[in-house]
Amino acid sequence: MEEELILNERAKAFKRPVKEINLKELFSVITRRLWIVLLSTALLGFLGGLYSSIPETPMYASSARIMLASGSPEMLTTLRALIREPVVMEKAIKDLNLKMSVGALRENVNVSGVDNSIITLVTVFNADPKLTAGMANAVVKAFTDEATKKLQFYGASVLSNAVTSPDPVPINPPSNRALYIGIMMGLVFGVGITFLLDSLDDTLRSEDDLERYLGIKPLGSVSKISKKDHFGKVKRKNEYIRGETIGS
Repeated sequence: MEEELILNERAKAFKRPVKEINLKELFSVITRRLWIVLLSTALLGFLGGLYSSIPETPMYASSARIMLASGSPEMLTTLRALIREPVVMEKAIKDLNLKMSVGALRENVNVSGVDNSIITLVTVFNADPKLTAGMANAVVKAFTDEATKKLQFYGASVLSNAVTSPDPVPINPPSNRALYIGIMMGLVFGVGITFLLDSLDDTLRSEDDLERYLGIKPLGSVSKISKKDHFGKVKRKNEYIRGETIGS
């Protein structure tokens, strides 16, 4: 029994105390170096606002819908991959007499399925809203021709051609998203740096710090005396002494 009690006492002695979260202490850490949080927030917010103010070329989109009556999922995947192949891009560029490379057109063509069906959406992006519809229709036509020649596939049918909107709206309107992201990143970065500097600071600032690091309880404390109060008391004392000296 005595050995068990000794072991239990030793285990309690070596057991690390659980550090409680003190919200007041955390708040004081932030307020102590609040200038770091404000500076990082202002700096990253300014950079985000500067990035948001950069003029961006407005882009427009136009889509055509086609149905690919394929016999297997593998064939459907192959047909959708064929739409963005260079042979189709070259034919579309030649049909419209476009002054762009195959790679540039391919980057602006997106192919996607509609609700896991055989309906396929072919979308083309371009800075010219009047040209996007023609490019989308040219890509679809070039694809149907090449699918017939290369794969002997005759099951492609156009459900709806791309049309030019009378009032086109760009897909990338001006936004302050970068500004908001910069402000949030500035706050997180500033708070992180504040807690990092506080963890590296060994200054004892309170009685709790003394008790934590020295393991003893303080018996008392000396209040801080400002220079104004100190010199004011000295001056009043000297005036009293001079008065007594003159009167003697």
